[in-house]
Amino acid sequence: MSKKSWWQPPRQFADRQNDRKISWLELFYDLVYVACIGQITSHIAAHPDGKDIGYAILFFAFIYWSWINGTQYYELHGNDTVRTRWFVFLQMLAVGAVAISAPAAFLGNVSSFTISFLVIQGITIYLLASVSYYDRSHIKLSGPFLLCYGAAFTVLFISLFCSPPAILPLYLLAIVINMSVLVLGSRHFNKVLASRGQQFSASPTLVERFGQFTIIVLTESILGTVSGFSLINARSLIVWCIYCLSISIAFLLWSIYFDMTNEQELKPGYRYYQFFVFVHLVLLGALGVFGACLKDLVEHFETPVPTILGRIIVISLAVFLTAMCAIGRLIIIDDLQMRNYRKLVTQSNIVAILLLIVVSILSKNWSVCSLLLTVFVLLAIPVIVGIVTWLKYENQ
Repeated sequence: MSKKSWWQPPRQFADRQNDRKISWLELFYDLVYVACIGQITSHIAAHPDGKDIGYAILFFAFIYWSWINGTQYYELHGNDTVRTRWFVFLQMLAVGAVAISAPAAFLGNVSSFTISFLVIQGITIYLLASVSYYDRSHIKLSGPFLLCYGAAFTVLFISLFCSPPAILPLYLLAIVINMSVLVLGSRHFNKVLASRGQQFSASPTLVERFGQFTIIVLTESILGTVSGFSLINARSLIVWCIYCLSISIAFLLWSIYFDMTNEQELKPGYRYYQFFVFVHLVLLGALGVFGACLKDLVEHFETPVPTILGRIIVISLAVFLTAMCAIGRLIIIDDLQMRNYRKLVTQSNIVAILLLIVVSILSKNWSVCSLLLTVFVLLAIPVIVGIVTWLKYENQ
């Protein structure tokens, strides 16, 4: 095997393939994030309070950002060579280390957690730098990213030597620096592309990768339900009703997301991709919180649902629907049928959001069955509206 066939340089930005299929390597890479998200949701299920949920969201932001960088690099510069496989393998090792160290991080022992992210950050910096090494003109595009990622790496490294009270602010600063590059560097990014007669647009493959990551997070709802019910010895009719409602709600969430995004493309332009990335952070965080709380909710099938738990579940679903309304505005709408579909589904989402807010205010002394049944009915509104609208225009 020649060197050319197994250690090729990264693909140049101008050579990206907008019509490619998702590779098996990308699918395998996504699986390691199941372990990370599982650790976070398991902790929320055991400690559904504001402080721990706040830490979980912060840790999830780091995990999500590492996935974004790995996914975006493969989309723009990846190729089927041993070099690409090697660095994907290294990233998977580091992400797995994050999952292993997450439980200790929740207890305040964050050194292993920090080192794992330093490795991920270092690999990302190296990969971006290597693109510019093989293609010197690319430094104009990757320069702001290298600058921000290098600064975030430094902040995380400094946190290793700080006292516990200082670590959280440094973590927040690091994630803000990482994410700020999408906003601060967007004008420069667009200007460079315009000078080359190019325009950034997220390929259908990249949009599909977000859908796959959403499924990974949504899977925690299924796992939380199954693991919660596996701990219940009594298999009464009410228990099976609660089980069916929980799985049905997860299915409705899947329907709401993929009916809006399946086989759809983002509007061309870097700013639409920016919004898509940040909206998914909110959406996936809400789904993760909901999935984690399901397991804890099952344990109260014989007692009233704690008020705080009920409100967290309802609010997380309202946030999810709000994010879906935003995503709908980022999708290309080519025909009148899809335009009317999106309009009516968005309106029904807004109705469901308002009703969920009302439920969160009134969520006192709810039983598990009544709470889940109410949530199911409200989430069914946009799904049913979407199906009826689609059938109406299909028959015309």
